[in-house]
Amino acid sequence: MTHASYIISATSSVDITEELFERLDVKWIPFHYQIDGRDYLDDLGESISLSDFYEKMIAGSYSTTSQINVFEYLNYFEQFLEKGKDIIHLCLSSGITGEYNNALIAKEELAEKYPERKIYVLDSLNASAAQLFLVKEMAKMRDQEKSIEEINDWVINNRDRVNGWFLSSDLTYYIRGGRISKTKGTVGNALNICPVMEVNRFGELIVRERVRTKKRAIKVLLKKMESFADDGKDYDNECLIIHSHDYEGAVALKEKLLENFPKIRKDIEIYQFGTIIGSHTGPGTLAVVFWGEEKGR
Repeated sequence: MTHASYIISATSSVDITEELFERLDVKWIPFHYQIDGRDYLDDLGESISLSDFYEKMIAGSYSTTSQINVFEYLNYFEQFLEKGKDIIHLCLSSGITGEYNNALIAKEELAEKYPERKIYVLDSLNASAAQLFLVKEMAKMRDQEKSIEEINDWVINNRDRVNGWFLSSDLTYYIRGGRISKTKGTVGNALNICPVMEVNRFGELIVRERVRTKKRAIKVLLKKMESFADDGKDYDNECLIIHSHDYEGAVALKEKLLENFPKIRKDIEIYQFGTIIGSHTGPGTLAVVFWGEEKGR
């Protein structure tokens, strides 16, 4: 546990366990989701395990999500301000949800009540493991006794360097969420089309290519990483893999990364999309996250 004058905070969409949040000494606030007619907090797989969550979707259940509202943010932030702590909070991308604006509204209201406190609310322009990339560096900077202002500036200057590339082998849930039209999605599933997607500089998930078969889509992911990662095939920094109910595919992707990037850090970690991002992707999504060129290239 650190003794900094500020706390680092993020949303549950970072998609890690409560144990890892505690180890990083990062506070978190949950989103909400609804499945089978019931409302749940995104409590990191406690109420419903992620395995059961995805099995429900495969069986036909439809999951929706809702934002963290202003009232929730007011109560959440105030518990730290009352203790004399400043706050730096990292939101899920504004290109995916409007939750960032709710956090800003709460910040402005609380700034009047606690004028002596500092509250920084940051738009990560990323999601899930890509958001985690930033959280890890924020925690590391805090442990190096960097100021809250230094961390804020670092995130703003480096969030566009987090590259996240995705593929999906099942378009059913993108159709349901309106991200892909029903016609294109139905035809795509019939032809075994896997879209290859990127989170762009505005934090939006954009289809960049459409490839037949998952095997070919993985090859495209590797090519994208070779093109955009720092030092290309000589990339020697951290890399994360994230999947939705496709651990086997994640392990296969890890093997390909180790084979194609000989200098990459060998401790490639595998995470699973939580209920918030998973509600929109459904099962069958794979992603790789790495440091690279600024998005917007």
